[in-house]
Amino acid sequence: MNANVDPIREVPHNIEAEQCLLGAVLINNTCFDLVSRIVQPEHFYEPIHREIFKAAGELITVGRQATPVTLKDFLPKNEKIGEMTLGQYLALLCSEASSVLLARDYALTIYDLWIARKIIATCEDAIGRLYERKPGMDPLAEAGVIEDTLAKLRGERVGSSGTAAHGRQYLESMTAARQRGKVGGVPICLQEIASVISEPCFEAGNLYGLLSSSGEGKTSLTLQIIAHALRKGHPVLFLSYDQSPDQCIRQMIAQEHGIEARRQRAGDLSEKEWETVVDFSGWIDRQPFEVVKCTDQGAPQLLAFARGFVKRYGNGNIPLVVVDHIGAVTPEDKRTDEGNKAKSINSIFKAGAGQTKAAWLILNQRNSYGMRRDNPRPISADLFGGDPAKQAYDAIFYVYRYLKFLEERRAIASSESDWKKITKVFPSAVREDGEDIAQIGAIKVRFGNAAITRNLIFEARFTRYKSEQQNDQPELIEGAML
Repeated sequence: MNANVDPIREVPHNIEAEQCLLGAVLINNTCFDLVSRIVQPEHFYEPIHREIFKAAGELITVGRQATPVTLKDFLPKNEKIGEMTLGQYLALLCSEASSVLLARDYALTIYDLWIARKIIATCEDAIGRLYERKPGMDPLAEAGVIEDTLAKLRGERVGSSGTAAHGRQYLESMTAARQRGKVGGVPICLQEIASVISEPCFEAGNLYGLLSSSGEGKTSLTLQIIAHALRKGHPVLFLSYDQSPDQCIRQMIAQEHGIEARRQRAGDLSEKEWETVVDFSGWIDRQPFEVVKCTDQGAPQLLAFARGFVKRYGNGNIPLVVVDHIGAVTPEDKRTDEGNKAKSINSIFKAGAGQTKAAWLILNQRNSYGMRRDNPRPISADLFGGDPAKQAYDAIFYVYRYLKFLEERRAIASSESDWKKITKVFPSAVREDGEDIAQIGAIKVRFGNAAITRNLIFEARFTRYKSEQQNDQPELIEGAML
């Protein structure tokens, strides 16, 4: 025998685990609810096991008992398993079934083996394409399908850690927080945001959403959040479908140092302002900060960017990953509806937050539905994907600038009824001092009161938000060049 010949290897599978799981379900249908959250028919390696699990699930779902007798009519009539008929095989599964207490372990084993098969198949396909390369082929693009598959699998994966470790993990996190004297996360630039999401910071592993309509300044607020995180030493990755790195820096300078973006573009700066711009540019280049101008990337590619960024710039502080905005992310299945697109993308981002041990902030541009309401105050239906898209988020806060909507309504008002609605909906959009008041609130808070709202003042000249309570407002410039 030639020692250099690779042995024939079977793909990972465990027929015995599949048999044990099916037997456990057939002798106690109540365990189906538990295992069906982990495995689906396609996760089984043996084709007849897929058929059995699928038929059993359909019977149990409609309130009927799944037994060897009741299943026979819903399975292939002449199926043979070795020398046994299908009826004999079903009876054997029940007679030799192990304890139903182990059903979850069987399910996790089957699921992990399915993941292994998916990864192997994806890698083999990519290797085949690379061996048969054609003119113009981009090897990295061909290999990119591996990253896509891994990101999708991570987003779908069921946690397999035992319950015995949960208490220990909780105590470890509490001990670490006590030693630090604070929760581990990215500091928030405005106390009002912390108030409405009921969290002192953007916590590592959490997925946050920011909702507003176009032109209300969500990117402006995001850049203030980014600048504050950088000043506190936290790595920040900004995955932007809208703004280039130059545009981001220009806006940050306007916010930090009061030099309007229009004057920066025109080069209309004093000597002192020019020195400030140069100093800021040097400071930003020394920070763990990247802006990636995105085009047609999907969620798996963005997750790959984030993992690479954290490896390059990890410095012991919690990273912040920002995606602007979710509606521009290319979905895996372009034919599906917006709600399923959002759920799929968000599940990958949520898994990514855990993998990268970073806080993720996802910007949502309000859909047109909310603009047609008499009262345009943000609600969960205004999210990309609507109300069901909230599921993956740990908290979602919004920015609502009264003045923007007031001016739009006034411009098209044509009847007494229109003006009555305006008076009722916008009673105090502009204060006597003329300041543009923006309200921030939450449409989801996992651990707190989602009814809390706070006001901010929007300074359009510098595209920045500031606190109404000036004494609570951190200095915009102090520490920026550290």
